Amino acid sequence: MIILSKIHSSEIQQHSLEAFPFECCGAVIGDVSDDRKHVKELIRLDNQSTENQRRRFMVTDADYQYVETVAKEKKLTLLGFYHSHPNHPAQPSETDLKYAWPFFSYLIQSVYDTTIKDLHSFVLDLDTQQFKEEDVKVSD
Repeated sequence: MIILSKIHSSEIQQHSLEAFPFECCGAVIGDVSDDRKHVKELIRLDNQSTENQRRRFMVTDADYQYVETVAKEKKLTLLGFYHSHPNHPAQPSETDLKYAWPFFSYLIQSVYDTTIKDLHSFVLDLDTQQFKEEDVKVSD
């Protein structure tokens, strides 16, 4: 399970709307206790994809190093990444699966024009090499 505040949920929604019709992306940092990931902070990242940014996002090696450094400085853990799916469901694509790493949560925010839709999160199952959906809890 991944737990985020209403503020974090709103930040992902806002970033998704601002980036529309392109995919936005960002990092999720926090801590883990009792097999629950607790989001403490989001870090917006620029979509570095050189492909069609309406359908792709990319986090560079430098972005990854940056968010790991921020997490370490704050004594937190990089929990995963979020991105938007403009005019598409909040379901992972084959490209999302291709670049997925174990442990990380991959939150996907669906946005249609100016309407926010679903937020879902997925983790890579090492046994099947497929995504499995993880519960998302938005708390006060």
